[in-house]
Amino acid sequence: MLLPLFSILAMAVAYPQSTLDPTLLTDIFGTPPTPLPNPTNLPPKLEDITVRPTQAGQTFVDKDGEQCQCVPYYLCDSDLNAVYLTNSSIHGYGVLDIRFGEKDDCQESVERCCKVPKPEPEPEIPDPTKLKACGYRNPLGLDFALLGGNGNEAFFGEFPWVVALLNADNLAYVGVGVLIHPQVVMTGAHVVYKFAPGKVVARAGEWDTQTNKERLKSQERIAKDIVIREDFHEKSLRNDIALLQLDEPFQLAEHINTLCLPEPDEDFDSYKNCVANGWGKTAFGQKGRYAVILKKIEVDMVPFDRCGELLKRTRLGRRFKLDRSFVCAGGEEGKDTCQGDGGAPLACPVGNDRYKLAGLVAWGVGCGQKDVPAVYARVSMFRNWVDDVMNSWGYPTSSYTINE
Repeated sequence: MLLPLFSILAMAVAYPQSTLDPTLLTDIFGTPPTPLPNPTNLPPKLEDITVRPTQAGQTFVDKDGEQCQCVPYYLCDSDLNAVYLTNSSIHGYGVLDIRFGEKDDCQESVERCCKVPKPEPEPEIPDPTKLKACGYRNPLGLDFALLGGNGNEAFFGEFPWVVALLNADNLAYVGVGVLIHPQVVMTGAHVVYKFAPGKVVARAGEWDTQTNKERLKSQERIAKDIVIREDFHEKSLRNDIALLQLDEPFQLAEHINTLCLPEPDEDFDSYKNCVANGWGKTAFGQKGRYAVILKKIEVDMVPFDRCGELLKRTRLGRRFKLDRSFVCAGGEEGKDTCQGDGGAPLACPVGNDRYKLAGLVAWGVGCGQKDVPAVYARVSMFRNWVDDVMNSWGYPTSSYTINE
């Protein structure tokens, strides 16, 4: 989450009873932390490895001495022989190893060095009658398994509801949203309140920000209308929720789908193994650094009263009072949504690989500190407001409602 400096300062001013430590400005969990030096005996982190974009048609020699070319993973079988894949029922295109080094030939995460490459097939058109309802996670992802990384990379297509938000002028990364209707994205108000309609791009189906060679492609739409919750308070981030109406609906598919919303005022205090996502990157595209793959962080919810007490033990001070428009999660050392971004969904499991939206990444103190939960907008508090906006746009609420 990237907060403007004045918003962080204003947040501190909102609680004058606490003495402001200057380091708090750089400790707010949405601020990207300074990378620590990597010990020489450990492999480099993904973000620290330079990518050499593979030249189309370039030929290499594989470990068996045979010539091969780098192509998208779905044009190779498990033996690295070229194949035609024209049926969506064919899955399991092998294993992709994302631990790249200087000697690797294919540097993009979704490429393999394949023998006798063949032309790419026409893209498949999903059958709308076979699409799942809202909130279904693909726990093993789609198409391929992953090796390498640091263990918190999401699988491709694992969370179909996650949407990247970009600045329409330069495609700079703005934050994260959640798809609740083919033509509506929800996010934090603080992420988009400075943008005019037409100035935000929503990208669904994104996974690796530095390639577009996945079998199932991402889709982009312009936010033609932005509705900010009327009582959003930019200094304290109270009531931090916004809805984006897109110029055209997304075409739903295996890797693009909606997330279910909670019932009005539904309580998530006791939920476990909730998941937050984000990319934690300031720019998309091939920028000379390794691709940032969608991250996932699993955290437990923290009861509201308990969260308020824990936050009082931080530099916020004993007189700090947590607003009811927030929920909390995390507090386990080394695990936090500092690896996510503003507006990112916090989804909680309801059984059968299905999830409901509990919160939107808002703010926090520090990153991954023990007994310091992260703070999210309480989505259930705004369910009726969301329904009202949807009705004003002429959209049904069935796209995000669980029908028991």
